[in-house]
Amino acid sequence: MADIDVIQPALNGDIDTAIDDGEEAESKEIQLMKQRVEEMEREAKKLRELQAAAESQSAAGGAAASQGVPMETEEERAVADGRSVFVGNVDYGATPEEIQGHFQACGTINRVTILCDKFTGHPKGFAYVEFAESDFIDAALAMDNSLFRGRLIKVSVVYCFVPLARLLSSATALASYPFSKTAILPTSLPIPLGQHDALRKGKGLMTFLHQGLPEPKKREWLATLFSRRHPDRLLPGSVLTVTTEHAPGIFSGVLISVRRRGPDTSFVLRNVVQRTGVEMQFFVNSPHLKDIKVRQRAGERRVAKQRRAKLFFLRDAPDKMTEISSSVGKS
Repeated sequence: MADIDVIQPALNGDIDTAIDDGEEAESKEIQLMKQRVEEMEREAKKLRELQAAAESQSAAGGAAASQGVPMETEEERAVADGRSVFVGNVDYGATPEEIQGHFQACGTINRVTILCDKFTGHPKGFAYVEFAESDFIDAALAMDNSLFRGRLIKVSVVYCFVPLARLLSSATALASYPFSKTAILPTSLPIPLGQHDALRKGKGLMTFLHQGLPEPKKREWLATLFSRRHPDRLLPGSVLTVTTEHAPGIFSGVLISVRRRGPDTSFVLRNVVQRTGVEMQFFVNSPHLKDIKVRQRAGERRVAKQRRAKLFFLRDAPDKMTEISSSVGKS
């Protein structure tokens, strides 16, 4: 009996220890859950404070506008975008003063804007630099892939959206283009009487652009050389000489294919340059395309009328291309 009495308390002690361990584990889990709930409540409180601050700022801006402080119009924003550059891959700890110092050599800077998340307030990693004049943009673009705070930043121009109503407005002047001085700007399209409101709503817009955008000379090319049924249309196998404003300047080759897509019509020429097959695609309505001369038409002289599918075999037969090129040079 004595042995039994000794063993019994020991068993009871083991059971109590196991129960204590289970209660301690449960209490730890409860404490962790409470800590997580407290963290979530703190984050929610911080978000509410940030949202309230943003609302107060917007309300202050509205009050300032109501008191007569002028706001930026679309035209003023467009002009500011024309003097600005976009800077990407910016270090999150960078300040406007540091960015201004990095671009100070490019020209006078009016403003540096670092975009931040409206909820957390953390920088997004990119910024905008507005210069006093658009002439400084070229120097700023040369800073692309430069090292700033141990990072290679990306510098590009700022593209602004121009509403359709402004493009169709006769009062809008196209005298200057803020992004480039060498851009070719078309003159404003004359809008027929009574169609201004309809074009603003998009009714008949594509027909109006198809008829008004091409130049008279290129409109004639589309109606004759690149037409489907005109007797003077160009057939695959014809030899053309194209004059462009940029390189290569003058290019002669065999017409392989024509892609008829209205104002987006294009054609492909192929020739052999220094024993290398070269193909170039030209768009009829491109402002860089100056002239098209038909050297030989398919079906005339030594150039036979050929199917377009057959012409693509010229890529694997450079001797035929050389023969055609030599016949063009002798003619």
